Amino acid sequence: MMQPVIVRSGTETDLRAAGLLWSKLSSYHESLGMHFPADDSSIDKWIDSFSRTLGRFSFLWVAERDHQISAFLLARLKSTPAYLGGVMVGEISDLYVSEELRGQGTGRQLVAEAMQLFKIQKVHSVEVQIMAQNKSGLAFWNSLGFQDDIVLVRQMIEPDESDA
Repeated sequence: MMQPVIVRSGTETDLRAAGLLWSKLSSYHESLGMHFPADDSSIDKWIDSFSRTLGRFSFLWVAERDHQISAFLLARLKSTPAYLGGVMVGEISDLYVSEELRGQGTGRQLVAEAMQLFKIQKVHSVEVQIMAQNKSGLAFWNSLGFQDDIVLVRQMIEPDESDA
């Protein structure tokens, strides 16, 4: 019999497992057209980007079944610039749910944990960046009450042959 999914705060011992799932998320984003330089150390660099502030300005939740982490959410606290009020904003920077847990409310549970923390921290608002091609991701966030806000556009710059 399958055990229920347990959602809990992530710890330092969960970082490697979350990093491996982040790699899958990164590959998915790549399939949608996001192309940033990545290498064999990208997982370690991702972990390094928040591990020193874990529990203070960055927060990790994981979902596990049968002692295997199959989903995670990474959230951060940040301040807006003074000219935008200098208010504290919550950011959900990464959310990944393995296929075997999708459609079971795991993503919603992870988001609920983050939103509870953001309420305690009295943030002004919560933001999530979603790739324009990620229609299912946008639908998920809209179903949770998030509304379209800012549109980011990007143009890739190809190096000149003389730069090679």
